Amino acid sequence: MKIWDSFIRVYHWSQVALLGSLWYTADEGLMEWHFTLAYLLMALLGTRIIWGVIGSDTAKFSHFVTSPKKAISYLSLEKKGKLSHSIGHNPAGGYMVLGLLFLLTLQLVTGLFSNDDILSEGPLASLVSYDISGFLTQIHHQNFDVLLGFIGLHIAAVFFYRLKGINLIKPMLTGYAELTGNSPKMKHAVIAWAIFTMIFLLIYFFWASEVISYLF
Repeated sequence: MKIWDSFIRVYHWSQVALLGSLWYTADEGLMEWHFTLAYLLMALLGTRIIWGVIGSDTAKFSHFVTSPKKAISYLSLEKKGKLSHSIGHNPAGGYMVLGLLFLLTLQLVTGLFSNDDILSEGPLASLVSYDISGFLTQIHHQNFDVLLGFIGLHIAAVFFYRLKGINLIKPMLTGYAELTGNSPKMKHAVIAWAIFTMIFLLIYFFWASEVISYLF
């Protein structure tokens, strides 16, 4: 059964690569590259949020965002060893996805207003006072540590499921899982990539052109 469309899979692994690259470029002081990669992640994240409303069944927030009661009930079944492979994100995993999307959004938004007190600053830093920019820069740094914690928890959960006989990595690579039931409806990923292109062009037009022209 196909449970993940190609956009969700490319988004997932691109997010992994981009976060690692953003971490490296920030540590090495390669701020032009850092901003360029951040703009790319911003376009991907914006597309993912829109795809969560109009995309394939398993990509939609309405598919995996459940009540806290259902999520707690699912976790209680985990403690009893009654795990099952859900079609898409399970109730507890849905909240992990929301948490990651929120933290990524916070990271990118605060980065727009940040400054390093030396040479570089976010494209919107001039719109706020120096003190506010400094405060948002601090949040930008601290939030990344929280984001790393969430990512570590996510990786631990994936390995936990693997030990219990449920492979979550393979479906995110191939799109398919050995499940029974009604197959979720898939939207063509071309729609998602068209949305991504429009968002990236808007970002390029307003913010990224100066940075990218500097690099190339």
